[in-house]
Amino acid sequence: MKAKIPFLITFALSALFLKGFFDGLSSLNPLSVLILLLSILYLSYIVIENLKDEKPAFYGGLGTGLLLIVSTKAIFLTLAGNSLNPYPIDFLLLIILAYFSTLMNTAIYAFFISMVDMAHLYLNTAAPLFAKSAYAIIMMFIAAIAAGSIYGRDKKTRERLEGLLKNMADGGRGPLPGKSPAGADGIMAQDNRKDLIYTEPVNAASGWASNAVRMVKDMINSHNCVLFKVDKDRLSAIAAASHDKDIYYELPMESSGNLLGWIAEHRVPLRIAEVRDIKGISYYTKDKKINSFLGVPVFGDGDELKGILCADSQKYDAFSVEAERFLVMAAQGVSEFLKNISILHQMDTERSKFIAFYNLTKRLGSTLRFDEIFDIVVESSMGIIDYDMAAFILKEDQDTLRIASAKGLMAAELFDRKLRPDESIAGAVLKNGKSLLFQNLQGSKREASLFPWISLPIRSLLCLPLIVKEDTIGVFVLASKRENYFSQYVVNIFEVIAAHTAIALSNARMYQQMEKMATIDGLTGLFNHRCFQERLSDELERAERYKEKLSLLLLDIDHFKKVNDTYGHPAGDKILKEVAKILNSSVRGVDVAARYGGEEFAVVLVNTGSKGALETAERIRKIMEGSKFDTGSTNIRITGSMGIAVFPDDTGMLDQNSNQRLLISRADSALYTAKEEGRNRVYLFKDVSDRIEERREKTG
Repeated sequence: MKAKIPFLITFALSALFLKGFFDGLSSLNPLSVLILLLSILYLSYIVIENLKDEKPAFYGGLGTGLLLIVSTKAIFLTLAGNSLNPYPIDFLLLIILAYFSTLMNTAIYAFFISMVDMAHLYLNTAAPLFAKSAYAIIMMFIAAIAAGSIYGRDKKTRERLEGLLKNMADGGRGPLPGKSPAGADGIMAQDNRKDLIYTEPVNAASGWASNAVRMVKDMINSHNCVLFKVDKDRLSAIAAASHDKDIYYELPMESSGNLLGWIAEHRVPLRIAEVRDIKGISYYTKDKKINSFLGVPVFGDGDELKGILCADSQKYDAFSVEAERFLVMAAQGVSEFLKNISILHQMDTERSKFIAFYNLTKRLGSTLRFDEIFDIVVESSMGIIDYDMAAFILKEDQDTLRIASAKGLMAAELFDRKLRPDESIAGAVLKNGKSLLFQNLQGSKREASLFPWISLPIRSLLCLPLIVKEDTIGVFVLASKRENYFSQYVVNIFEVIAAHTAIALSNARMYQQMEKMATIDGLTGLFNHRCFQERLSDELERAERYKEKLSLLLLDIDHFKKVNDTYGHPAGDKILKEVAKILNSSVRGVDVAARYGGEEFAVVLVNTGSKGALETAERIRKIMEGSKFDTGSTNIRITGSMGIAVFPDDTGMLDQNSNQRLLISRADSALYTAKEEGRNRVYLFKDVSDRIEERREKTG
């Protein structure tokens, strides 16, 4: 029903038009104005609807055209009356409609205008004038059909052209699938192109090239036509008429026995009527029965070789001189394309580098761990440039550098090695706080190597300082086996990366220091009381789970108050530090040494029973007894008393909190007994438990 409405309105307006309802301004009345306005509004509505629909229905488009004709004629007649000839308006309408309509619809429009005009003339004009007007209308009808036919052909041509352009844009998207030929150092297409992110401009350009070589193939009737881009040491296939999986995407630049290499070397066209050695057709992975070959160089600005356009055929002597001339002409057209696609590839490469850089800096803010920062930077850097070795060298002190992270060449031999600043290039970077770039390290005259104990097969080297508030904390190193590998653009990117990395490392170091402050006693460097309680709880849980023993040793420095009173608190602090060193050197890495409070210390001995605990405590006691402690003014002797309790021997199997409280209490009771009975001795709780109980009963 919706499609019929324009026809119904057209019929109604035509009837009113023929009846003289719109004859001049004198006939104008509110009803005629309302009818015209409603017709115009509805016409605008269906025009907009048709524009939204990419393929409007045949009848929908026809009804819109008819309504436009009768509405225009009604408006014209209302404004001009019978004083002006309507044929110019009619002819203009037909030309406009013919441009947007099919030939069939144009014929219907012309017929409709002719019938309406003739009917209007017949009803309102004398016979002689009617005859002349009818002749004019017939001529207009013929002209309209002719215009529609011309526009129809133009429209078909435009549609074919648009289809071709669409196919060109859709064709050849992305690189050809391929393999790396023997002798190409194992370089495959995806390896060389992995840094590129192909965007629409590159796809469109690749599609253009694919369609161009396809047209060349059809014109000279060849088996295939391939366009190669010439690089410094290789040829890269940009487009092929036949997307053959047996085409190599990349080829090494070799002239010996290689037809493409010969053209690149001699820079002249090459036409071969009979290919005797299939190895000369080096861009196929297997024998394609090629018997004829034609190739021409593609030059850029200043006679620079930019590419090679070649064609092949399975027939003998398939290419004539005319075909060679045609291919030379095609190569001239391809030249500008190669220039543009080179620019597009460069833009895509830079875009991919920017994305990798953005992701790197974003990820750096997500961690406060040194190892994760190193991993993020070295892995993300690979997305910016394909390096062969990367390393972080950090300054430990003024005379020592340490390789904190390494990836690539000899990484296992480099990691965690230490070196002096004066024996490495990294030392010069630390000293000057400026980047160093070597484009040919093997040919450089220098006093120091990068790593003095090892010789790396690298030629390009980039050393970047890691600077935080004018302090150089380390060096970020990138290296490649290739000469002149790091462009200034890449150097600029990595200088920014180094700055962000330095900030991330500084933040990680601050966090590490804060974490240390929360767990470490500031004076002695041992774990503090809170951390001791947490670690003891963890170790008790572990011992209970694995049915192991655990010993707790509590140590108290004898007569420490007297030391403070006699020699002062600074002397007391020095003694506390020395005792802490003795504890650290006397226990294993798995054990926990802590400052319990004041002059008391605690040691958690993991997986250790009473015998092992007693041996460790006696060793500590004897070292303390035999040591001289510096007070600043004199050396004095200090002793210590110790008590030991063992889990589960001295506590039984209670809940974890009860076990922990009871273990500490019994070790403290043993310590108190040692001090009561003469000091400078070690007691196991089980050995003195009876005496502890007797004393408790006496004090009862």
